[in-house]
Amino acid sequence: MAEPQLPSDVPSMIGEVVAGKYRVDKLIGTGGMGTVWLGGHVSLATPVAIKFIRPAHASQPDARRRFEIEAQAAAKLKSRHAVQVFDYGVTDDGIPYIVMEYLEGESLSDLLIRKGPLPSKEAATIIRQAARALEKAHLAGIVHRDLKPDNIFLATNVDDMPDGDTYMVKLVDFGIAKIFVEPLTTERASPSPMGGPTQEGAVIGTPNFMSPEQLTVGGAPGRLTDLWSLGACTYAAMLARIPFEGEVLGDIVLKVCVAPLPVPSKLNPDIPMGFDAWFAKACSRDPKKRFQSAKELSDALDKVCGIAGGRTASLTEDQVQYALKPASPEAIAALEELELEQQNKMSPRTALLAGLVLGVAAMVGVIGFLAWQDKQRTDNLPPPPPTITFVNADGGKADIQP
Repeated sequence: MAEPQLPSDVPSMIGEVVAGKYRVDKLIGTGGMGTVWLGGHVSLATPVAIKFIRPAHASQPDARRRFEIEAQAAAKLKSRHAVQVFDYGVTDDGIPYIVMEYLEGESLSDLLIRKGPLPSKEAATIIRQAARALEKAHLAGIVHRDLKPDNIFLATNVDDMPDGDTYMVKLVDFGIAKIFVEPLTTERASPSPMGGPTQEGAVIGTPNFMSPEQLTVGGAPGRLTDLWSLGACTYAAMLARIPFEGEVLGDIVLKVCVAPLPVPSKLNPDIPMGFDAWFAKACSRDPKKRFQSAKELSDALDKVCGIAGGRTASLTEDQVQYALKPASPEAIAALEELELEQQNKMSPRTALLAGLVLGVAAMVGVIGFLAWQDKQRTDNLPPPPPTITFVNADGGKADIQP
């Protein structure tokens, strides 16, 4: 990886000692908000990363507030899968800084550029670790708001890395995170905000990885907006491409909010069966139809990728309507046995009602039987004798039966 170039508006910090205990050694990263330097604790000789806000932003209240929020959010989040913050302050020159753990490795974005689409199990492992940090963040009342492959870091210098793993996932860059007074829970997805630099109607984040409600409402952060972004990151990991591409913001917004969702298997036939349905749920435009927690999202992805037991339905299977089939003899026998058990468990009131019904039915049956017998008896009687009519000479008539 090429050495970063020092921006023209940033003075060199090499050799400076910050807060009397952190020595600045060399530049290791640059960004729109600040620069990151490798340093070391003067007394302990432990390596640290020191992030300074760029001088051009140091006098801007919103920029300083975002910088402070990054320090607060990362310090509040206690997870091995999130970057750790050790210190925060302002230099004698009025430049805010954050002291963090020093990480070696590369971002998920750099890995995808270097390797292309990841094997499904490797992608699921990365997303599972990111989801663990995200789950803890949400429970602590923190919404990241800018999840993207650039902010999923694959650290190679972690001491407690699981056996066999070559890197550990760390969520980084909480610069536009939203911190809430009350923690986010599964029951409460939109607690009262503590405040922050976002102005009403402002869109903050990376549009390609932002949820529809963020782009259309103007940045309403919440647990489910982060989950949308994590779903988009998973798509990128599986296909090594952005799910909602566009040259300009308007094109991206249309694809995120209106156009049919991309079907991953049409672009990469090697992805596991079931991922199409998983992605459609993770990035559903209806927040209520998405996964409702980071753990639920990653658990379902593990099943799709064959890491956990079971499997999820494919997009086609998820839409199947099943027809009723005739019951088997075994099923009928089980049903009769169940009905017998239910009869044995009748309450006295139910038994009385059942007896009355049976009694009425028996009475109707007896009456019907008697009526049938009477009809049969009538039907069996011999026909009446014929009637003979005599007519006398004067026209009179007389009926005689033999």
